Amino acid sequence: MNNYWDFIKSHLPELQTKLAEHISISISAMCVASIIGISLGLLIARLPKLKNPILSLTNIFQTIPSIALLGFLIPFVGIGLTPTLIALIVYALLPITSNTYAGLKGVSPVYLQVANGLGLTRWQRLYLIELPLARPIIMAGVRTSMAMTIGITTIAAFIGAGGLGDFITQGLSLNDPNLILLGAIPAALLALAVDYVLATLTFLVSPRHRHAMRFKKIKMTLVSLIIIALLTISIHGSLSFAYKAKDSIIIGTKNFTEQYLLGYLMAELIDSKTDLHVIKKFNLGTTTVLQNALLTGQVDLYPEYTGTAYLVVLNQKKIRDPQQTYDFVKKAYLNKYDLIWMAPFGFDNSQTLAVKEEFAEQHRLVNLSDLTGLTRELILAAPAEFLLRSDGLPGLTRTYGFKFKKIVQMQPDLVYEAIKNNDVQIIESSTTDGRIAEFHLRLLEDDKHFYPPYYAAPIIRNSILKNYPQVAQALQPLLGAIDNRTMQHLNYLVDVKKLSPQKVAHDFLIAKGLI
Repeated sequence: MNNYWDFIKSHLPELQTKLAEHISISISAMCVASIIGISLGLLIARLPKLKNPILSLTNIFQTIPSIALLGFLIPFVGIGLTPTLIALIVYALLPITSNTYAGLKGVSPVYLQVANGLGLTRWQRLYLIELPLARPIIMAGVRTSMAMTIGITTIAAFIGAGGLGDFITQGLSLNDPNLILLGAIPAALLALAVDYVLATLTFLVSPRHRHAMRFKKIKMTLVSLIIIALLTISIHGSLSFAYKAKDSIIIGTKNFTEQYLLGYLMAELIDSKTDLHVIKKFNLGTTTVLQNALLTGQVDLYPEYTGTAYLVVLNQKKIRDPQQTYDFVKKAYLNKYDLIWMAPFGFDNSQTLAVKEEFAEQHRLVNLSDLTGLTRELILAAPAEFLLRSDGLPGLTRTYGFKFKKIVQMQPDLVYEAIKNNDVQIIESSTTDGRIAEFHLRLLEDDKHFYPPYYAAPIIRNSILKNYPQVAQALQPLLGAIDNRTMQHLNYLVDVKKLSPQKVAHDFLIAKGLI
């Protein structure tokens, strides 16, 4: 327990920032959703013919998986805050709309007859009679939506929206329970705190509790202070989202250890050697997401692999040697996307399949071709991107004729736990992974030369290099400085020794005299 408290203290500044982002996203989405939802509830209460279409539509939105909706929105509005807010607003509409309708329809006709007898207009009747009586039911819908919104906001970390979900997704990628809890516990406590505030507000505004005025005044003061604190944090978070320093650079990464390390290495070098403000958007998922983010200016710089760019982005098939592949990719990216491939870091992270050493010895496995005829008995675990990309399982299947007994999709880090626990017999792996020796795995040789070279290098927007040439100067000492053995060791320190990627990157730069 003491170790966990020390862990929290070491991450306290980042926790405060992520909590502010989470509150900002949630409250911003709920404010808009409440306005839209209550308006729709009023509309269908006045026009019953619209009830079924509107409630059916909001019901349909509820059935769409949050990850799927976010993925659908990315091509249209990019990554980050905008698609997150759209998704959260859509999910929050149903409870608010349906409860507003139910609350208005639940008002006794006696009250309406009295209002009509007093000569109140339709709007006066709504404001003075119907809404006050329906308010507790409407607030119940808001409470439901708020709790749901705070939970779903954690998913938004997958597209760089920030919030407490960043800790959860990084913890899943690194198999680090401490990071997962650092995001999950504050999110749960936040949901409980906000629910208490809304429950108290519901009690305070209820017409049935006017007798407890003194008690209500005390609670009103307490709740007001909490609301002011939440709004202050929300406004601070909103400003941090909206504000991007004039002289700043956004660094992105994919969702596995090596990418985090490269991201922190570049971020710390640029931060220490330039006056630029470095914004880190790590754990953004796949090549497709990051490529789109580069083209739309939501990310300025990220590490990529020549083979991935060659096969996945540029859709090439003919395999070339390492230098030819790099030259081709560099020229194509500049001409087609106005993106610059800087010099490689110095290592080749080729993909392949891996099995346990004892399994390899038992079945005499050395090359991928040796799996022919055996795959029908094997369960494969691999990340989603490997299962879909042309340089992943589809290409291997065409080249080697593989047909596995079962294919299990997992986060990159979890595939190693799966083979360690004998849940699967074969996994997707790479030549620089730090867990190969630790888990006694054997990498199978690509004897049919399906894979191109996968040299890692920074990709940066041309406009950034033109405006800030000091970025290239800052990164120059890192380029060519990391060979395969070094990268595998850095990955080992994170994946096996459980050091943080930020610390490992910092220690490496210190040891090399780069900062």
